[in-house]
Amino acid sequence: MTRLLTMLSLLAILAAGVPALADPARDRTSVFRVEGMTCALCGKAIEKTLRQIEGIRSVTVDQKAERVTVVADAIVSTERIEQSIESAGSYEAEPLAGDGGLGSETR
Repeated sequence: MTRLLTMLSLLAILAAGVPALADPARDRTSVFRVEGMTCALCGKAIEKTLRQIEGIRSVTVDQKAERVTVVADAIVSTERIEQSIESAGSYEAEPLAGDGGLGSETR
């Protein structure tokens, strides 16, 4: 019995330290066209800014294609993501429709 309680305690401790996994039923993928990214540091600045928002699951920056793809909880608004991208530097962000962006939520 003591061993069982010890094992359950260890499992609870381990589970508490594991970040929440993406839940396709709650997450949304949004794609933004971002103008003004001139170097790799631009992508890092955008990624760092977006990762500070609670509910952001992943950020992928493609500087050459001028695209930023964000997977976030559905409660994180597209507008908030757009504003955060623009606040990271001199960037102009626009959500793209039909490519996982505005109006095309993955559920």
